[in-house]
Amino acid sequence: MKTIVIIPAFNEEAAIEGVVKKSLQYADEVLVVDDGSNDNTSGIASDAGALLLRHPTNCGKGVSLRDAFKKVDGYDIVVTIDGDGQHNPDEIPLLIKPIEEGKADFVNGSRYLNGFDENTPAYRRVGQTVLDIATNITAGTHLTDSQSGFRAFRGDTISCYKFRDPGFGIESEMIADASESNLRILEVLITVRYDVENSSTKGPVTHGVGVLIKIIKDKIIRLI
Repeated sequence: MKTIVIIPAFNEEAAIEGVVKKSLQYADEVLVVDDGSNDNTSGIASDAGALLLRHPTNCGKGVSLRDAFKKVDGYDIVVTIDGDGQHNPDEIPLLIKPIEEGKADFVNGSRYLNGFDENTPAYRRVGQTVLDIATNITAGTHLTDSQSGFRAFRGDTISCYKFRDPGFGIESEMIADASESNLRILEVLITVRYDVENSSTKGPVTHGVGVLIKIIKDKIIRLI
């Protein structure tokens, strides 16, 4: 099945080359969305073999995914993976297998399918639990990692995603959109690294609170 990997990236010059090259081992194309980086993310990604979409200013992850999803007509599977090196592209086959086998339309890579491991920072455990509960209430799901950026989508279902939220609230919003469209959602276990540099300009608490507010707003919008 024809597969494309989408990598939203903001100031990820340290990790983007490895993510692109590894992803190309499992996909027909890799598309990097450089969301207004002020480093050499674009040049390194292009040299590594990626297609490139550039924003002149930082617009947010939701906008990056929205613009990328407009470019995926003709692909059977669309994979999203973060550009900071936290995810392992060698696990892409784990995400696309349920779609290839006709068992899922949306595959969520979960860092916590078997619970939190000892390397998970305490603040992340608390914040993740709160966001998972809020997302699952909004979407009517039972997922263990609502904020995962490592996912796979069946290509002919992408029209169900509305991309209302411009920022990191997009992760929860896409789950709610998939559930609302009665798509088959499946989780698979993935690994994660917490020792990589994070390009986010927000602290973890500010980020988590912001996402929670957006989840609540999304729920209100869906009830209107």
